[in-house]
Amino acid sequence: MFNKLKTIASLSILTGVLLLIANADETFNLYKVPYILIIAGFVLLIISLLVTNHEKHLLCRIGLHRFVQVDRDSEVPALFVYQCERCGKEKKAMKSF
Repeated sequence: MFNKLKTIASLSILTGVLLLIANADETFNLYKVPYILIIAGFVLLIISLLVTNHEKHLLCRIGLHRFVQVDRDSEVPALFVYQCERCGKEKKAMKSF
């Protein structure tokens, strides 16, 4: 159910942004519809992320991790290991020079 909600929220945000970029308000009387779509999409997306994710910290639940570089990968020298300060989630990322 929440996967559908994420899709609907993302499409709502995309539709609102596209309406703003296309200046559809000049052709049609949309008033504040693009802004309402964007705000409603963000609210629905945050609600679905809060319900489905199970991290302890609230900001980590909605995807706002605070990553710190911890180590380098032993196999690939350009691959760095990052860890979230709040929840401990790890990710690997490649830096370009």
